[in-house]
Amino acid sequence: MKKLKVKRILIICLALVAAAALAAGIVLNGMRVDVCLDPGHGGHDSGAEYEGRLEKDDNLELALAVEKELKARGVKVCMTREDDTFISLSGRCRKANLRRAKLFVALHRNSAENAHGVEIWIHSDAPQKDTALAQNICDALSTAGISENRGVKSGFAREDGKNYFVNSRTNMPSCLAEIGFITDDGDNRLFDDNLDAYAQAIADGIAKTLNGISIHKKFQSRQ
Repeated sequence: MKKLKVKRILIICLALVAAAALAAGIVLNGMRVDVCLDPGHGGHDSGAEYEGRLEKDDNLELALAVEKELKARGVKVCMTREDDTFISLSGRCRKANLRRAKLFVALHRNSAENAHGVEIWIHSDAPQKDTALAQNICDALSTAGISENRGVKSGFAREDGKNYFVNSRTNMPSCLAEIGFITDDGDNRLFDDNLDAYAQAIADGIAKTLNGISIHKKFQSRQ
């Protein structure tokens, strides 16, 4: 009798687990997005600072403007943060992976003495789609009023790391865009004056990449 009760309980538990897994799968399928935007830093992590200007604020302002541009085009977007909140690097990647985003774009400001311009970083072993994403954004920004196009770079800006964490731990084509140097007065003026143009350009680059992915899938299906 006891064995029958135990068996019945096990069957019920397995059924509940299966139902939960099925429900989770349905939820995740319904939540899939085209792109995950990642405004760098946030909360107690201010990022680079220059004369009272905080990188985390610029990153969020730009990301929200890009989100608006993308949604106006019907692109499904998720944000790793939508306010001044600290999110761990692993948490950012986890959100993008759970939402099964097709693309991941991290937005930052750069910091260095006597330097200016925009550069975009991809994984050192990045496949063609990562390169295309970064190059499409770079090309679009070139006509949006930036001081210099420093191009697409791979790996990590400093010698103490091989790749940026978000480029290593996301499951989709990704890039980390450094939108001008916060330590350069000229880049800051351009950032403020051309924010809408920058947002539109980044959205253009993302949309072009998504369109390329869609065309590639259609082509594959015809083989």
